[in-house]
Amino acid sequence: MDQVDPAAVYDPADAGRGHGHPCLLSFLVLKGSSLMQIKQITVYGVRLPLKQPFKIAYDTYEDIESILVRIQSTSGETGWGEAVVDQHVSGETWQSARQIITRELAPLLLGRTLDGIAPFHKAAEARIRHSPSAKAALDIALHDLLARHCKVPLYSLLGGRCHARLELPCVISMLAPEEMARQAREACARGYGSIKIKLGDAPEQDIERIARVREAMAPGVALRVDANQGWSAKQALQVIRQAAPYRVEWFEQPVSIENLDALTRVTQATEALIMADEPIHGVRDMLEVVRRQAADMVNIKLMKSGGLHAARAMAELGLAADIPCQIGSMVESSVATLAGAHLALAHSNIVANDLVGPAMISRDVADMPGSETHIELSGAPGLGIRVDEERVRAMSAFEDRVD
Repeated sequence: MDQVDPAAVYDPADAGRGHGHPCLLSFLVLKGSSLMQIKQITVYGVRLPLKQPFKIAYDTYEDIESILVRIQSTSGETGWGEAVVDQHVSGETWQSARQIITRELAPLLLGRTLDGIAPFHKAAEARIRHSPSAKAALDIALHDLLARHCKVPLYSLLGGRCHARLELPCVISMLAPEEMARQAREACARGYGSIKIKLGDAPEQDIERIARVREAMAPGVALRVDANQGWSAKQALQVIRQAAPYRVEWFEQPVSIENLDALTRVTQATEALIMADEPIHGVRDMLEVVRRQAADMVNIKLMKSGGLHAARAMAELGLAADIPCQIGSMVESSVATLAGAHLALAHSNIVANDLVGPAMISRDVADMPGSETHIELSGAPGLGIRVDEERVRAMSAFEDRVD
């Protein structure tokens, strides 16, 4: 990290590993931040209360365990990042991510001159092989800090703005069909242009859910389905076939994360669009999906990939392979939500998002720009928000400082 040579910021040999990008970030950082050093890193364990329990195929969540990270530089600037863990997805727990950040990853940054993002990821991967959410927290904070230092919105460091704003979906938990239909009707009345429903139950029940929700929806509103690995390949094809009259835009992760063969069979056996989610953690996973034509679309999540650095490489791979992408969410606060929003704004092939965390939690750590149905960024530096530190401390179960 000390005195990084321009050529070291982007090494073509590293592109497949998600280590470097030939982008505006390299030049702005080398020009503007050669004297910026990391002074202190603070780690907060925050429980984000949900407005209502969130049920998907494999679990039900009452609240969200988040870790917020604040990085301070010697020049007085601050960057914020976030990790939201899910043991089903990344193998991490709240406490394991806390220990990885405070004991292993934060010391890699402390006292270092910040010349870019790639050196941190190389050092982090050498120290800890996995723990993507923990890495994402520091990655997002570094990006926020660099963008603030350069006095530009984060999307400028990620390639520039491709979209004016982001339309948000309404995500409906897996509930009784009549309750899901009621929520869909209300979402349409509030102005949502797309609705995503969580499924993964018995095919007959899921078909009823699809039918009832579609009947309750306003004309022109898109319907999307996420099974969260809940079906076998045979069940998935049954649901997809019987759901044809209800105009489902796409089906997300119909089968198990462990069975890429099944995902490939489903994708190639139907004309319906299939999106891969849980099996894709990084560039290598996405390359395998592309090679096998295992999905038509890909859901990129910062918490699975280790942050913006690798997620950007995945979005660019999708562009090269002509695969539309979605920016997903682990139900994050406004911090990680806006990191995903900046990435989505900077890529033309990111055609959808699930950045719904702030709409699902009853208390956030910052005020989100835009409205319930869309995100519209102001052009302010970094993530573009002011995190309320008093609120963070009041919501925290733990606070660790590394200096």
